[in-house]
Amino acid sequence: MRLRETLVAYMLPLLVLPVLLFGYLAYQYSQRYMQQQTYYQVRSALAGQQQQLYEFISTQQTQLQMLALNPDLQQYLQTNASDLLPPLLNHWQRFKAEQPSIEAIKLVQLNGEYALHLPEITETVAVPNRFRNEYFSPLQAMIDEQGYFLAPLPGSRERKLYFAKKLYVSSFTESRRLWGYLVMMVSPDLLDTIVNTPYTSNSVNLMISKTATIAYAADPALISSAFAPTNFRQIQQSIGADSLKSVLLLGQYRELLGTPLPGNYQLLYGLDPEQLNDEQRWLSRVLLLLMVLICLLLPLLVYWLLIKHIFSPVKQLTAAKTAVGRGDLSVLLEVKKQDELGDMFAAFNVMVRQLRVYRERERAYKQQLEDKVLRRTQDLARANDDLAGANQELILARETAEQANRLKSVFLANMSHEIRTPLTAIIGFSEQALQENDPHKRQDYLKRVLKSGDHLLGLINDILDLSKIEADKLELNREQFDCLAAIDDIYQLACEQAQSKGLTCQLKWQFPLPKMLNNDSLRFRQVLLNLSSNAVKFTQKGKVVFQVSYDQMARQLSVKVKDTGIGMSDDELARIFRPFVQADATVTRHFGGTGLGLVISKKLMEQMDGDIQVESVKGIGSCFEVILNCQQQDIELVDRYQPQQRQPESISPLPADSSVKVLVAEDNPDNQLLLKLLLEKSNATVVVVDNGHKAVERVLHDEFDLVFMDMQMPLMGGEEATRLIRHAGIEVPIIAVTANVMSEDVDRYKKAGCQALLGKPVVQSEFLAILNRFAKVRKDSEQDWLQRLEQDPQMQALKRQFGRQLPVLLAELQQNFQAKDWPALRFAAHSLKGSAGSMGYPEVTRLAGEIEQAVTGQPAAIAVLLVEMERYINHTQPSSQDEY
Repeated sequence: MRLRETLVAYMLPLLVLPVLLFGYLAYQYSQRYMQQQTYYQVRSALAGQQQQLYEFISTQQTQLQMLALNPDLQQYLQTNASDLLPPLLNHWQRFKAEQPSIEAIKLVQLNGEYALHLPEITETVAVPNRFRNEYFSPLQAMIDEQGYFLAPLPGSRERKLYFAKKLYVSSFTESRRLWGYLVMMVSPDLLDTIVNTPYTSNSVNLMISKTATIAYAADPALISSAFAPTNFRQIQQSIGADSLKSVLLLGQYRELLGTPLPGNYQLLYGLDPEQLNDEQRWLSRVLLLLMVLICLLLPLLVYWLLIKHIFSPVKQLTAAKTAVGRGDLSVLLEVKKQDELGDMFAAFNVMVRQLRVYRERERAYKQQLEDKVLRRTQDLARANDDLAGANQELILARETAEQANRLKSVFLANMSHEIRTPLTAIIGFSEQALQENDPHKRQDYLKRVLKSGDHLLGLINDILDLSKIEADKLELNREQFDCLAAIDDIYQLACEQAQSKGLTCQLKWQFPLPKMLNNDSLRFRQVLLNLSSNAVKFTQKGKVVFQVSYDQMARQLSVKVKDTGIGMSDDELARIFRPFVQADATVTRHFGGTGLGLVISKKLMEQMDGDIQVESVKGIGSCFEVILNCQQQDIELVDRYQPQQRQPESISPLPADSSVKVLVAEDNPDNQLLLKLLLEKSNATVVVVDNGHKAVERVLHDEFDLVFMDMQMPLMGGEEATRLIRHAGIEVPIIAVTANVMSEDVDRYKKAGCQALLGKPVVQSEFLAILNRFAKVRKDSEQDWLQRLEQDPQMQALKRQFGRQLPVLLAELQQNFQAKDWPALRFAAHSLKGSAGSMGYPEVTRLAGEIEQAVTGQPAAIAVLLVEMERYINHTQPSSQDEY
């Protein structure tokens, strides 16, 4: 069975059965509703007629009460005077004329005789009134003071409505007694209207009494008919009921509903059920027809909707699927609704588009395969050419690798040479100093050993600086410093180096320039010193020029170092900032060096927010420019710079009478001896131990003013020993002595409890600075130190030796002046200026400084200065000889 028939077979019962059930429930509800509505309508009509009767009876009783209160009537009742009857009759006539519904007014005595009657009775009847009046019995049976009843006229079946009121008389001698009745006969037109207008044509309206008789009806034959007791009880259940009661009435079953009336009467509706159910039967037919239509039309409507919204789209989708299966990919379905079928249509369209893409890809892939086969045939033709090119590239790569190995070997050879050269001087001059007896030669040998050691230390420091920079662990110490003074200091050093080679050195200030900068002054000096040293080293003749300028727009300081040296080509410029590489291999042979200076300077300037740029021409010279960015600094510009004469800082040893006690913890015997000699010469008491365990024991037992602690010792290292000393609560200053001077090492030592660090190899100036900083003794003044120095025999011998050399130095100045060798003269004057002041010849220092300044400004004044210096030296020379 197909999907269409299956859905119809399942959906038809699901649709028809609920409709039938709903129709049945609607029919039952409508039946109840119509019965309730009929009841409400009947009760409303019954209540309307009840209200009319209530008002009519109340009105008539009120009129009867008014008649009873007439003064003439009341006086007549008291006196029985017949002369009072005519006025009373006149009053009744007027009253009857005003009330047309009143047919007669009667004054009846207890014996039934009329005392007064309106209209008047003219005929004489032998039968007493009480026997002729059928209403007299109900009148005597009346219990209330007033009431009403229905009774026929004498000699007729026509019934009238009688309203009666009891009349009483009273006197002083007896209590109140019943005199008779005041009766008012009223036409029953209202009752006729009520009983003659039934609710439906076949219905009856009855006025019944509580004595089970019909008091009034449209059919006179029914009046006074009595009900069976059982039937009357059923009728009484319909009086004031909340629904219609089906009761046998007048020979057929009727729907009864009654309501009580004043007195002993009730108003009863007897409704024909056939007429009442006519409307209900019509509604039932309508509901039945509606259910039949719904049972027929609803499945048809659902079936039509299924065909339109489900079966047709499914059929359309099936047809499209069949077309795609045949290979027709041009089929696309129109998506009209955003529902599940719309999603299926959209998914089908996406699938068709994907199939189109796959077909196009298949075609393209097929074409690509064909093209690839064609290209492969062409590539095979070019394969030999490519192999030849690859072989050539391999040859070049091999040559490059071999060149790299050669450069590595050359660098190792250069480094070996650079290290072995000072080591050769250190070892050789040390051996000669041990064998030499002449103190002057031995002192010269030791100076050369110290110089070679400084050179070797500088080489090692360069390698360490490079390793720190490569590891990104070099920390800058930014501070405010006088950049102009720093540049001038480097320039003065460059002048000394240039004059020793016979070169001219110039410094050009392009004001305005910044006075103070916030950066690492030590590294700034290191960079300038490296560039100036290279400029002097690679310049054989000509000059070296320092040019300082400041770009106020870009806020950049520029320091250019120009030389007229060997220069560099473009290929050499591309290699100079590589580590361990110099511009040319012949440079190392001719000038020496490791090739580390420029790469260190370049990386230092990059960390200092600056850069180094270079311009060079082979055989003409080079220009290195140091650029320092000052955007984030508050710069103060000056228009001039005046160099100041700075005296070298002197660090004095401890006084001889000082009680400084120093502990040295060092495992190396040579280092032990060195530190001991330095401390003893500084007038300190020294205790030496060779491991950290002994150092802790000595600190715990003895009191020391200072501790020099080696960080790497056997048994217990210096770092652990320092922690133990601090844990014991001892606050003695501890100086870490180590060759590990990286920033993380320094932080670790300070965290362990060290106050400062003394790097290896030990430099005497640094050692004395630390000793003076942390030793808790009173130092002598500078003057006391100078006085003791003057009294020292070795210092006195050194001064005498310098005094004997003064004529030789003066002759050198005069020779350079006569030869007009100005660079050599300036260098000699500068050297004499620095040494004469230290040896106690301030006047010679002054004259040598003036000669140095006159070389560039006033060469003619040099002769006068030389004469004055010769006079001063000749004046002091005998004294020096006598002392000697």
